[in-house]
Amino acid sequence: MAILDFNKALPMDKIDISNLNVRKTKRDEGLEELGQSIKEIGVQQPIIVFQEGERYKLIIGQRRYLASQRIGKKSIPALIVDKESETEARIASFSENIHRAELDYRDKMRVATQLLQDLGDVGKVAKRLGVSPATVKNYLGYSAVPDEIKNMVSAKRLGASTATRIAQNVPDNRLAIRIAKKVADTPRSRDRLLLIEAARENPHESLAQIVQTAEAARLHRITLDLTPRVAEALDRASQITKNDRRSIATWAIEEWLDKKGFLE
Repeated sequence: MAILDFNKALPMDKIDISNLNVRKTKRDEGLEELGQSIKEIGVQQPIIVFQEGERYKLIIGQRRYLASQRIGKKSIPALIVDKESETEARIASFSENIHRAELDYRDKMRVATQLLQDLGDVGKVAKRLGVSPATVKNYLGYSAVPDEIKNMVSAKRLGASTATRIAQNVPDNRLAIRIAKKVADTPRSRDRLLLIEAARENPHESLAQIVQTAEAARLHRITLDLTPRVAEALDRASQITKNDRRSIATWAIEEWLDKKGFLE
């Protein structure tokens, strides 16, 4: 598709989402964080549209458009292209979605760690990056563990990986500390994991309710047989992210179920 106009700021109210845009599901996922990022640093990559009469049809950049709309932006940078054919427009939209490169996890860790040193607070880092504090904690690993939990590691009541997992999965520091103390008093590693997962899924419940949920979850344990290739991949992911293989496998299953629409 040939570009007819570069980086033109188009009025939001003159743009319609084209039915040629391939993204039909989960359009709203992560829009709040994307909107916060746009508030902080603006739209870094223009949307792509073609013109029909006095209006414009959006074919690439739907989430950028929706996030900008949510935060009340009046205009958005855009590239105006000619509409060669509906087939070409669909191909362009599909290609943009499947070839978008995700920043490597190790790069995310390095950036988040440096920003924490510069800004001194997880909340400030989250605001500048336009993501949630929980996401920043996930990038930071052990650096984001509250001091009281680190003291438990120093006293050998918890391992560093367990402390990191608690901090990543329980955004509220006060609840994280209570969960850490309960985990430290729980001897079986599987029961510890169930406590952390229950806290992650029920962040607004009391400690007693979380313990009850974890006990009920024992009935839903399953055993999986892994191929050597998958087991090796889990090992690599564990080494890079500093999370145990069981947690990574659980997250992977949840992500797949969520993407397929099975997770309610």
